[in-house]
Amino acid sequence: MRVQPLTESLWLEAHGDADSFMAHGGGMAIALGTLLAVLSAVANGTFTIFSKTGAVRRARVDPVVFNLWACVGIVLSSLLTLVMYKFVWSYMGLISGLLFVLSASNSYRAVRLIGVSVGTGIWCGTAVLVSFVAGLVFDPNGALKSKLWALVAIIIIMIGIVGVAYAGHVGRVAAGHEENLDTLLQHPVTGEQRSGTFSTGVFTAIFAGLAGGLIMIPLTRASAEAQGIPYLPSFAIGVAIFAPIVTAIPYVTRVDREMPNLAPAAAALPGIVSGIVWNIGNVFSILAIGYISYSIAYPM
Repeated sequence: MRVQPLTESLWLEAHGDADSFMAHGGGMAIALGTLLAVLSAVANGTFTIFSKTGAVRRARVDPVVFNLWACVGIVLSSLLTLVMYKFVWSYMGLISGLLFVLSASNSYRAVRLIGVSVGTGIWCGTAVLVSFVAGLVFDPNGALKSKLWALVAIIIIMIGIVGVAYAGHVGRVAAGHEENLDTLLQHPVTGEQRSGTFSTGVFTAIFAGLAGGLIMIPLTRASAEAQGIPYLPSFAIGVAIFAPIVTAIPYVTRVDREMPNLAPAAAALPGIVSGIVWNIGNVFSILAIGYISYSIAYPM
């Protein structure tokens, strides 16, 4: 069932009259939706920094293992919503859960390969473009009054993200402590080779953005009862199912079949906190979608 964003409902009530739309709270709805989207962007742009803590570095925690702990944080924080909302099952949550696990595991790996500033810039830029296009194609509320100007805005945002990432990279090189000094160029894990590390990191970050930009598209296709915050428990179930599978794949495919070192002392707390931070951003994003639609809220 199609659930209209608040701004669209107000616009229809105003019969397309801008003054009436603003008088009935349209401007406030846009402002609040935009604020929520910006807060979501802050959380989504910073959740991976916890994988660079001293304890995690010293323990050389595998990115897929750190991702597993982050998924624990996602599941725990998502299930907390059952205190205020009744459980509403949606199989769409399984798809969102799989997309998150794939995106996050590659995000952490990209950070390990090419650093936070470069990795974040690449996957955020990719996610912006993917979520914008996916919102127009798949979201029933994705119709925009001016697709051209919306596309221009997205391009400007992407240029800004790339600029910030490049500036951060150059700044750290100039300061003599570029993050790559502690990436897989020096400390390979899970059989990672030194050669081609940067290009591998770039492709990993791009894949993270491809999956990340689609995470909440299934939400737009869920039943009306499951949309919004009630969607989180179903999403958590999807994460809980696919996180162990994604974690195990790199190890079961190795010749020595070495079991992963979960490193709970070093990775549990920062990993869980990382997942919670991402999910806080996810909540902001879901709320923003309710105000200004997926194709506008998620790319921000």
